[in-house]
Amino acid sequence: MATFGRARRAQSGSNAFGRPFVALLALSLALLLLRDTAVIRNAATHATELLVPVERVLGQVGTSAGRFWQAIAEIERLRSDNDALRAQNDRLTLENVKLREQAFAAQQAAQLAAVAETLPYKTVSAPVIARDPSGVLHTILLGAGTADGVLVDDIVVSQQGAVGRVSEVGATYSKVLLVTDSGSAVSALVQGSRAAGIVRGQFGDTLVMDWILQTEDVKIGDVVITSGFAIGNELRSFFPRGLLLGRVVEVAKGENGTFQRAILVPAVDLRHLENVLVVRTQQ
Repeated sequence: MATFGRARRAQSGSNAFGRPFVALLALSLALLLLRDTAVIRNAATHATELLVPVERVLGQVGTSAGRFWQAIAEIERLRSDNDALRAQNDRLTLENVKLREQAFAAQQAAQLAAVAETLPYKTVSAPVIARDPSGVLHTILLGAGTADGVLVDDIVVSQQGAVGRVSEVGATYSKVLLVTDSGSAVSALVQGSRAAGIVRGQFGDTLVMDWILQTEDVKIGDVVITSGFAIGNELRSFFPRGLLLGRVVEVAKGENGTFQRAILVPAVDLRHLENVLVVRTQQ
C-alpha cells in the first residue's frame, strides 16, 4: 500500500509540472501559427503602444539615475582635485616665503660685506637674537660672543650706519648698548660745516648733539657722522671716523647761550635690525 501511495504521489507531481508546460507549448504553437493574422497583429500593436510610455519613463529614470551617479562621481573628483590644488598652493606659498627670505638674507649679507670692506678692522657678522619691543631698554642681544672674537667695547654697525657698542659679552652672545641710550656718548661731526659735538641718546628713538659752538653753521637736514675723536680722558674713540649717526631735524640754543643743540633722527632703524657687523676695534 505504501508503494502504491508513493507511486500515485509521483504521478500527481509529474502531472502538476507537465500540464502548465503542455499549455504553454500549445499557446506558443498557436501564436506561431496565427502570428500573421490580423487579430494577432492588432494585439501586438496595442501592446506595443501600451508599453512605449512605460519604456520611455523607464529610460528617463535610467538616464536620470545615470546622470545622478555621474554627478556624484564628478563632485568627488572635483573635491579630490580641490584638495590636491590646495595642498599644492600651500606648498608653493611656503616655498615662495622661504625663497624670499633667502633672497633677503643674501641681500643683507652682501650689504654688510660691502660695509666690512670699507673698515680697517676685522669684523664679525652676527644676527640680532633679542630686543625690547617696547623700546624702553636701548639694548639688543647678538648671537655672537667671545667664541667669535667679540670683546667688550667693540662697536656694532649696520649697512645704514652706527648701531652701538658691546657692553657685555658671553661665550655665544653679546649685549649691545645702542646709540639711542642715554648712557651712550659718541664724538661727532656735522658733515658739511665740520661742526663738532657729542651725540647722546635720550628718551625715545632720537639723538641729541650737544656742545656745538654757537658760531658753527648747523641746519636742518645736515648729516652727522662719527668724528673718531676721543671723549674726556679716553685715549681713543670707540667709534672709528666716518660712520653715519643721523640727520638733523631741529636746532636750538643751548642753556647758557654759548652752545647750540641739534636733535637728530638716527640713521639706523634700530627697531628692525636683523643682522649686524661687530667691528673688532678692541683688537
